[in-house]
Amino acid sequence: MAKPKFYLEPRSTPNGKQAINMFYSIGSGKRLQYYTGIRIDIKYFRPECNSSNTIKPIRNTAPYSDQDNNKLADIAANAVTIASTAKGDKLTVQYLREQLDFIFKPKPEAKPDFKHDVITFFDKIIEDSKSGKRLISTGKNKGSRYSRNSIKNYGIALSALQRYMKYSKINALNFEDINKDFYEDFRFYCYSVEQKEKSTFAGYIKDIKTVMSESNTTGFNTKDFVMPSYEADTLYLNADQINKISALDLSDKTKFFKAVKGKEVVNINYSVLDKVRDLFLIGSYTGLRFSDYSTLEPSNINGNFINIKQIKTGGRVTIPIMSRLHPVLNKYPGELPTMSNQKFNDYIKYVSELAGLTELITVKNTKGNTDNESIKPLYSLVTSHCCRRSYATNMFKAGIPPMLIMSATGHKTETSFLKYIRATNDDKAKLLSEALQKLGL
Repeated sequence: MAKPKFYLEPRSTPNGKQAINMFYSIGSGKRLQYYTGIRIDIKYFRPECNSSNTIKPIRNTAPYSDQDNNKLADIAANAVTIASTAKGDKLTVQYLREQLDFIFKPKPEAKPDFKHDVITFFDKIIEDSKSGKRLISTGKNKGSRYSRNSIKNYGIALSALQRYMKYSKINALNFEDINKDFYEDFRFYCYSVEQKEKSTFAGYIKDIKTVMSESNTTGFNTKDFVMPSYEADTLYLNADQINKISALDLSDKTKFFKAVKGKEVVNINYSVLDKVRDLFLIGSYTGLRFSDYSTLEPSNINGNFINIKQIKTGGRVTIPIMSRLHPVLNKYPGELPTMSNQKFNDYIKYVSELAGLTELITVKNTKGNTDNESIKPLYSLVTSHCCRRSYATNMFKAGIPPMLIMSATGHKTETSFLKYIRATNDDKAKLLSEALQKLGL
């Protein structure tokens, strides 16, 4: 018997995903076609997996790739085991399908009615989002799975609720308890006890309102749960600072950066920092979000343009490739570098320090619902999101019309774009003055 093979179902679902089917020949004229329960975008499928024992069917850049590849391997392994242990005429396509269904598609047993409270329902929403049972119900991404970041945010809000319950000595949080009094108590806890920022508290409230809406609880008044407005003091790097990072010599692969983590000193090889720097430049020269520029593939590059479907919004953008970006992309003809957001945010600070971004910066925050300021070296503030904000701000300050920049960043309104960039009134006045001079006014 040949080994099981995987193919995409030719037909796609309304959200553009295609099913992965397993084909397995178990004898003359006996061929099983088995739906694995996994659907992916066609760009993530690797058909060469059928001619190799090491290549996995789903690219590692795909959401949930590890989980889905492991499931496909389990299905294939179980199919082989069932076929090899079946005796005589017992081995039929129907028998093999029934045995696989017994393992991977068991019929749920009848369970007694279970009454959720807020915490268990929160858990259910998280698990259903992970499994794909819960899908986005509105907007352009209707019918698609929730992103890893969205699911992560639900978990963060749930943890905050559990800490609040422990602090307040609350054993259970029922749906009817989520009222204006709860909102005021929870707000006090977040601001006064945990000293959270307005943006963090707003995120908690957004997810709590979503959970309460899906619970269909009567009597819940969403107007009592006010999400505070705030203006993020997010950093951007100007063109000179980005040039310093670009010019940094990381070619000596025998060198290390000594990173101090608590009481431990960790040596980070320059070859790793070189990839981090290149990822940073890709983000700074395209305006893509980290989730997009860290999973960029050569197939997204078409001549002098990058064409990509944004993971967060589902919208498609076409971005001209700057001359400064070509040398970076040319370093990776096969597969562009990938890295987790957490590791990138750690390592880009080391790159920025080596590049000499040591000037002191005044940082504002709203911890505890109060305005605070602190002074920190610039390199310690650089994160993955600096790339996108730097691109938008530097393009604007260079005099490129906002509507053209928005076509690359994916912003839908000029109002949201102008809130996003970091341009002062003096910057805007200078741009206006230059425009007037060009017009002879």
